[in-house]
Amino acid sequence: MTDHQGESNPEPAATASPDARLIGLDRTVFFSDGVLAIAMTLLALDLSVSGYPEHHLGSELLTRWPNYAAFFSSFVYIAVMWVNHHRIFDGLKAANTPLLWANFGILLGAVILPFPTAVLAEAFTSGAVDDQHAALLLYALMATLMGTSWTAVFIVILRHPELWRNPDSWPIWQLALKRSLPGAGAYVVAAGLGLTISPVLGLVIVLAVPIFYAVTSF
Repeated sequence: MTDHQGESNPEPAATASPDARLIGLDRTVFFSDGVLAIAMTLLALDLSVSGYPEHHLGSELLTRWPNYAAFFSSFVYIAVMWVNHHRIFDGLKAANTPLLWANFGILLGAVILPFPTAVLAEAFTSGAVDDQHAALLLYALMATLMGTSWTAVFIVILRHPELWRNPDSWPIWQLALKRSLPGAGAYVVAAGLGLTISPVLGLVIVLAVPIFYAVTSF
C-alpha cells in the first residue's frame, strides 16, 4: 500500500523467533573433542622414571605403581567424559549460550585433571601420610567440581527442551541428571575415608569411581 507521494509505507520490524538464539553444535563438539584429547595426552607426561640407582630399574618401576594407578584412573575418567559428552550432544539438535558456558565447566575440569593426578601419584610414591591426605583432598575437590559441572549441563538441557533432538527425551535427561549427582559425592567419601581410615582406601575408591561410570555410561 502506498501513500500520496507513491512511497511504500515501512513494514513493521520482524519479531525475532526464539530459534534465532540457538547455536549449531559442530564447533562446540569439535572444540570439546580437541580439549579432551589434549587433556588425556597431558596425563602421560608424568609417566617417567629418572634418578634411580643402577641395576634397580625394576624395583623403581614397582615403587611407582601409584603413578600408573592415578594415570589409569584419570585416563578412564576423561574417556568416560568423552563418551558421555558424545552421547549428550548426539541427543541435541542445537545449543544455546547457557549450555556453552556449562560445557566450558566440563572442559575446565578436564584441563585441570592432570594436575591433581600428578600430585596424587607423587604423594603416594613418596609415602608421606600427610602428603597423601592433602593429595586426596585436592583430587576429591577437583573431581567434585567436575561432577558439579555435569550436573549444570543436565540442568540447562532440562530447562531448554527446544535443544532436544527428540521432544520426548525428558526421562532420559532426568535420569542423566540423577546419575550425575552421586559421582561428586563419591569423591567426598573417598577423601573422608582416606583421612579417617587409610589413604590407600581413599585411593582405591578414587580408582573405582571412573570405572563404575565407564561400565554404566550414560
